[in-house]
Amino acid sequence: MIRVLQRKGEIPAARAELARQGLDFTDARRLRLWRAIYRLRFRAAMPPTDPIKSWDVLQALDVLRAHAPPPEAPVLDMGCYNSEVLWALHALGYHDLAGCDLNPLSRLMPFWHRIRYVTGDLTRTPFPDGRFAAITCLSVIEHGVPLEPLVREVRRLLRPSGVFVFTTDFDASGARHDIDPAFRAFGQTWTIFDRAGLEAVGARFLAAGFRWLDGGPREWSHVERPVHWNDQDYTFALAALRAP
Repeated sequence: MIRVLQRKGEIPAARAELARQGLDFTDARRLRLWRAIYRLRFRAAMPPTDPIKSWDVLQALDVLRAHAPPPEAPVLDMGCYNSEVLWALHALGYHDLAGCDLNPLSRLMPFWHRIRYVTGDLTRTPFPDGRFAAITCLSVIEHGVPLEPLVREVRRLLRPSGVFVFTTDFDASGARHDIDPAFRAFGQTWTIFDRAGLEAVGARFLAAGFRWLDGGPREWSHVERPVHWNDQDYTFALAALRAP
């Protein structure tokens, strides 16, 4: 399964749908308690959630609800720092949730008393083999994640037929992206995948025995490049695969 953000208007529409479902964690009222914890513990403001990721979050939730429904399905979010997906899953009734991130501040994110947050490398997590029914990884792989170790770790962690959902920065328009090799986003390199690059990522998982969810890719092209960040215009893609 491949889904691609087509137009800019889909981003606020996704946020409105999250709000309609009671899953909008950009709402300051929802985050009041955890913002207070940050002020008391770290004497700093809690980093804001990112509304630009509305489409990614909603799409990932739709896939999980269809293929790893609550409440029993255990879910891991790789690269979880300040990602809304675990918080939304908790609100939907999932009660076996975990997150992994290099940033130690992730351990005091919302629902820290209900969600197991660990600090560490997402390619070498402390969780046992076959622990999860689903794994999400939203806007992470484009930031210098070594793909072969990631594939091995995702396969190790997933149950048979478990679901892996990831999103990434993407542009199938053929436009050139001159990203300075010295540029660092969140301390890591940054890649905007083109179609060939994203197909190559998928091929690594297929070689490890994964198969595309729902019969394979459906979308590659997009109407607009609605995301503008660090002088680059691009869009987002979601990919979903099933473990062997």
